[in-house]
Amino acid sequence: MKRYIRLFVSALFALTVSLAQGDISSYRAVSTFAITSAELKEHVRYLASDELEGRSPGSKGAQLAREYIATLFAEWGLRPVNGSYFQIFTFVGGLKLGEGNELILRLPKGGQRNFIVEEDFLPLALSANGEVEGEIVFVGYGISAPEKGYDDYANIDVQNKILLALRGMPANDSKFAQEGIFSSKLKVAREKGAKAIILVSGPLSPFDDEPVPFWNEPMIGDSGILGVTAKRAFAEALFSLEAVQRQIDETRKPFSFTIDGVKVRLKVKLQRERLEDANVIGLIDGADPQLRKEFVVVGAHYDHVGFTITRDGQKQIFNGADDNASGTSGLLELAQYFASKRKQIKRSILFIAFGAEERGLIGSRYFLDNPIIPTENIVAMVNMDMIGRLRDNTLFILGINSSPDWKGIVDELNAQFNFTLRESSGIFGASDHFAFYNKGIPVLFFFTGLHENYHRPSDDWETINYEGMEKILKMVAEVVERIANMPNRPRFQKVAQPVERPVAPIKVSTGIIPDYAWEGEGVRLMGVRSGSPAEKAGLKEGDIIVEVVGKQIKNLYEYMDALSKAEPNKPIAFTILRNGQRLTVTVVPEPVRQKSE
Repeated sequence: MKRYIRLFVSALFALTVSLAQGDISSYRAVSTFAITSAELKEHVRYLASDELEGRSPGSKGAQLAREYIATLFAEWGLRPVNGSYFQIFTFVGGLKLGEGNELILRLPKGGQRNFIVEEDFLPLALSANGEVEGEIVFVGYGISAPEKGYDDYANIDVQNKILLALRGMPANDSKFAQEGIFSSKLKVAREKGAKAIILVSGPLSPFDDEPVPFWNEPMIGDSGILGVTAKRAFAEALFSLEAVQRQIDETRKPFSFTIDGVKVRLKVKLQRERLEDANVIGLIDGADPQLRKEFVVVGAHYDHVGFTITRDGQKQIFNGADDNASGTSGLLELAQYFASKRKQIKRSILFIAFGAEERGLIGSRYFLDNPIIPTENIVAMVNMDMIGRLRDNTLFILGINSSPDWKGIVDELNAQFNFTLRESSGIFGASDHFAFYNKGIPVLFFFTGLHENYHRPSDDWETINYEGMEKILKMVAEVVERIANMPNRPRFQKVAQPVERPVAPIKVSTGIIPDYAWEGEGVRLMGVRSGSPAEKAGLKEGDIIVEVVGKQIKNLYEYMDALSKAEPNKPIAFTILRNGQRLTVTVVPEPVRQKSE
């Protein structure tokens, strides 16, 4: 196995042309085409190396990863579809500062203070772009929760004003956790008629006195209002911030006021960068003249979350050995294995290394929305994500109920491997198989569970159980071969998915499945959970939620905030856009079950 393969694109395509004819004899001399822990280790060591810098979608590291995958596909004789191994797509993948961001404080008697972007203030990722100037009003913590006995906006006029507020919650009281997050504060300020909001960390707050970086924030649509964080020096130029914060925290009562004679000029210019990424796709044609027109998709995402820069300027790389260099390495071993068995496989097998999974299943969604083969001819999708931490011989297989044919196959084959199987009645929507399930395609998802290194820099190649991976992949190979040779295509059935507890303190669930790649306003649906309140209300894939109970919804954060105020079994009105038409439906949220249930 070659470890660090590098070919120029022209050489790669020249190799592809020759190998597409099936001549792989020269590679058999250096490889057994068997699934081995040694080869798996070599793949993971490279894919999870510092050289690839965490394989963030759209990055140089992700490009190196997909070149590595495509080169091996070519070596083993997988055929490129439509003349290329790469299916290119773009997505909104980052934010950067544009030109001219300003924060200016105009003091009485002609005094002026200019604050420096990046040093003294930074726009929030949720900020709109624009330029405003006007009077400033201090609104405490920027929280309006009269139902909890606290409202910073009571008896204060903020219409067309620029607001100054503290980050966090009064006295750090967790009962205001939902109201204390940035998205909630921007939403309330917008609804109250303000033009902008400036947030600072008070001396008594558990936050550093630094502007909040936005570069690694999720790419969710803006909140429709300008919003920045600033050093507390901005507020201290106007009044004693510590004294005011102490009064609010100790009395648990709002203390909001207009700051007379002062004006603020604020300009925010953020650029949402479009990045280029790709799925890597290789095909092994089936041997049966009729069944070869049908496809089994074997998939794994190759991206991870990249790196961060620490306060002392050090690069901290999230190498993602388990997530998902392990699944990608498994994909490569299976591609190599089936390349030697192509005459024994009736259906065609399409191997796909998906890009931008960590940004919301972007690659798999793009493949299905822009198919290079007829999607109706895809009979099944087998996904591998985080298969590198086999412990206590326990293997998770999700999606068993997406076909009535799966359980018999899995149980029969497991008699050879003796895994302790952990199955689930649900589908689990946080990996690429979910996009296929939403298109009515039976799925199976192989997974070895979460662990303490998940999405941390400590997820390195040394932590992987390679012998366990080899055992898992030998079973996956048997499953794929069985599906590829079934006389009839597997049957699909919808799965009644369990209600999953959200991260936010929310008591209800509607069962929507957001499209995290959506770039417009509102919340676009990738689907709805089977049997959920959303499905019962008639919501479906492609609908865009724009209002909940008459309140405008600009992004997913605002939807979650609206849901936090809903009660179980009490109907609420959703306004949606469907094919350009505005519709109102009634959704009856169900209670979120406790974990013990």
